[in-house]
Amino acid sequence: MYNGKSKDGFSSSPSWQKALMLISIALPLLVLIFLSSLYSTDSLIFKYPWVPSLGISFSIQLDGLSLLFIWLICGIGIFVQMYAYHYMKGKPFCAMFHLYLILFMGAMLGVVLSGNIILLFVFWELTTLTSYLLIGFNHDQENSRKNALQAILVTGAGGLALLAGLILLGQMAGSYELDHIINHAGDLSSESRFAPALILILIGAFTKSAQFPFHFWLPGAMSAPAPVSAYLHSATMVKAGVYLLARLSPVFSDSDLWFWSLAITGGVTAVWTGLLALSQKDLKLMLAYSTNVALGKLVFLLAFGTWYATSAALMFIIAHALYKAALFMVIGTVDKATGTRDLNRLAGLGSILTFSFFAAGLSALSKAGIPPLPGFVSKEYMYKAALESSYLPTAVLILVNSMMAAMAFVFVIKPFLSKPDTGTVTAKPVEKKLFLWLPPLCLAALGLFVTSAGLPWINNTLLLPAGLAVGPNLEITGLKLWQGFNLPLALSGASLLIGVAIFLYYDPIQSLIRVLIRQLPSGNTIFENIIQWTIAVASRITALLQHGRLTGYLFTLFFLLALMILVKIPELPLPERFVIQDIRFYEVLLSSGLLAAVLIVILSGSTLLSIISLGTAGFITTLFLMFYNAPDVAKTQLLVETLTVIFLVILVRRIPKLSSVLPHSTGRRFLNAMVSLVIGAGVFWTLLSITAVPQDTTLIDYFAQNSLIAAHGRNIVNVILVDFRALDTLGEITVVVMAALGASSILLAKKRRSS
Repeated sequence: MYNGKSKDGFSSSPSWQKALMLISIALPLLVLIFLSSLYSTDSLIFKYPWVPSLGISFSIQLDGLSLLFIWLICGIGIFVQMYAYHYMKGKPFCAMFHLYLILFMGAMLGVVLSGNIILLFVFWELTTLTSYLLIGFNHDQENSRKNALQAILVTGAGGLALLAGLILLGQMAGSYELDHIINHAGDLSSESRFAPALILILIGAFTKSAQFPFHFWLPGAMSAPAPVSAYLHSATMVKAGVYLLARLSPVFSDSDLWFWSLAITGGVTAVWTGLLALSQKDLKLMLAYSTNVALGKLVFLLAFGTWYATSAALMFIIAHALYKAALFMVIGTVDKATGTRDLNRLAGLGSILTFSFFAAGLSALSKAGIPPLPGFVSKEYMYKAALESSYLPTAVLILVNSMMAAMAFVFVIKPFLSKPDTGTVTAKPVEKKLFLWLPPLCLAALGLFVTSAGLPWINNTLLLPAGLAVGPNLEITGLKLWQGFNLPLALSGASLLIGVAIFLYYDPIQSLIRVLIRQLPSGNTIFENIIQWTIAVASRITALLQHGRLTGYLFTLFFLLALMILVKIPELPLPERFVIQDIRFYEVLLSSGLLAAVLIVILSGSTLLSIISLGTAGFITTLFLMFYNAPDVAKTQLLVETLTVIFLVILVRRIPKLSSVLPHSTGRRFLNAMVSLVIGAGVFWTLLSITAVPQDTTLIDYFAQNSLIAAHGRNIVNVILVDFRALDTLGEITVVVMAALGASSILLAKKRRSS
């Protein structure tokens, strides 16, 4: 049995795990204290030039919206790290797990603090990479690897779309700085690139926050350990898309495309994933799909852009983070105590896991929207926002909130309060470990504190400043716990009653939903089909292009080159008249010899004669270079041609006879001839066109003036190669050395085999 001390070195050492846990608690606490002390009502911006040539700076922006997410990221992160200490204790790589969580936390902090949209994208992708490490942490399990790959493919593809949208947005605004973009938002809507930028940014946000039809990757991420699920679902990665939508709301909120995209996508996501959640028997999967529901509600609310909708969304972000982190931790504890998350096998846990039961009860009450918990306050303002619009958003919210309430009741009553029977499992008393129950209980209690004693502080410190960042032109007011008997309160009560009814008839409703779901293709199935189709297409293309025939590769290369020449050559100028003068006899002689050598190579049936003729063509080319004052290049050509002929003669016995090589068809030969003629004519036309324009001697004069003075060399060609083109020459030398090493290793291997 693994003892957690020596198998994996430092990454599994209990002492290292404790040290990293303490560091991972201290770091976010210090960051939280430091940034909170820096915060003021005015946005704090720090800029450092990063890539000035592209207008990209390392900009840090701290305002109300950033501060709200910083509190969630650091605050929830502290409790998750505490919980992970006992949850992961004794497991392989437990210390490394804390390190991954720290990196994940840092990436998410970078997203919410970035004042430059390109910098924001860099941290955005870092959250994708670090979440991949966390989701696939149990890499010895195929399911973990598969789900981690699925998550990074979906969110990574959305990240590419986001990058394109952010670049378009920066080009429209003339800057990549967020404050500049928001301040000039009114000038952007008339741009032709406005709609494409908006659509691309929405794709990036929707994939990250698992909106329909990208919702399927988030429940798949449940193969990660419970601390990852608690952190990812409550305060980090999936909230990044919501943060981006809230941050860019001042830029796009006046657009009809923005409203309808967010309203339809958010509404469909909330309703559909609510049905999927109710169909689950795995507690963790049910809670995962309920995260999709919560994210759908947030996107739905951000579509309206009113103060009621904005305040409801911001309050729900806080409420959801607190109860969702606590509930995932409780599930992890239940799984550790019983070895299962199956609702049908869990019962009577309230007397064994007492602290977890209280944490689950408080959190579930907030999830259901019971006063005085934060879920109730956010639900009240949701209904206020919906009633400002029309009956359809109100109906959507009633349906969604009813399903959320039913899930809350199922989550607490079935595993904790129902009576055990012969099919239920016996739980172990794992709550002897402090951090398996203290973090979720603290988070649940914090939810109660937020809307009772802490609501004034929440209003003034987090909600109102964040609301100003999301809607600078909104007339904001603080949230209230009790607003009297009114229609939103009645709708809240109605959604609770419907939730109770769903719970009472849970089994038949669940069966009905499962029948409905089976009639429709699942997101996972569609994703797998797309992956398989992509692999099949790639295999066909690879088989078509990588056929292993050298002549085919050369033909493809030269055929494409000929097409490029046919497109571009007519655009080149020609001299007004052709003048042929001062032709020397040796030029005619060399040209005739070169032509004869080439014809022999083409027409010869002898391998040796073809090699000799090919070498002759190279040596004649060397003479041309000598006559036209290029002795250095001529010397290089001579050496290369000599070595080439020697190598080919050595290998002539290994080269198949030309008569044994299957000849090309007449049509293929004709096509080869046409390609050759086009390339030859193109080279001739290009050289001829050079004489039609005045020669620019700027570069020549520069090398002539600086060769001796700057590089201390009289041979200009050598100086160019060694000094002015040093890196290029180094690359060429490296290639030659690698080729020589490869050739020598092959020869040595052959020598060893023969001996």
